[in-house]
Amino acid sequence: MTEIIVWVNNVWKIYRDPDRGIVEALKGVTFTVSRGEIIAIHGPSGSGKTTLLKILAGLERPDRGEVIVEAYNLNYLDESGLAMLRNTIVGYIPQDYGLIDDLTVFENIELPLLLAGFKKEERHYRVSELINYIGLRGKEKAKPKQLSGGERRRVAIARALSNTPSILLADEPTANLDWSNAIKVLELFEKVRQDFRTTIIIVTHDPRVLKFADRSYTLIDGILTETSQEYLDRI
Repeated sequence: MTEIIVWVNNVWKIYRDPDRGIVEALKGVTFTVSRGEIIAIHGPSGSGKTTLLKILAGLERPDRGEVIVEAYNLNYLDESGLAMLRNTIVGYIPQDYGLIDDLTVFENIELPLLLAGFKKEERHYRVSELINYIGLRGKEKAKPKQLSGGERRRVAIARALSNTPSILLADEPTANLDWSNAIKVLELFEKVRQDFRTTIIIVTHDPRVLKFADRSYTLIDGILTETSQEYLDRI
């Protein structure tokens, strides 16, 4: 039996913009995700993709509707509960990598474990394993600016994996990468899914990413629809 791990039901998000007035970023978004699936959500800039991902991560709250992640209804979690969600269940990879320039590769990956209170020996073991896993052994002491875009993206993925989340949320993970490096990132997601049965939700403006997903959706002007097979066949 398929195990539903994410349930989004009739979610709306409305902003008040000083220039544009009331903006409906999400309009009744509904979908489910099963454990171990890779889901891609495709749409142009400004379509609501990042807003949806932040709501799934508990970084923003919907104005209407429900989001249930691993049986937690996010509407009923306070800020400490949402922080617990991000520290133990959901790994979030922002589009800008979110790495700290003054920290090394090792320190960037270690930071969530440090904040979670892991002992030094456990932190160093986990970080060393993750660096090997993403193929950056020998670059532990490098700073983010010394890495290529693809390498920085892999460090961001490793950091998101440090607390062994069951769900990984990736915002435009192939943005600003040439296609050969983009494929390496997507193949790493597939490896993570196979090795850990991690559920992965990717938002992207690049339709080629949809080929790497089990299922895909299109988000335009805040409205989510399942991507048609006809569209997928044209990619």
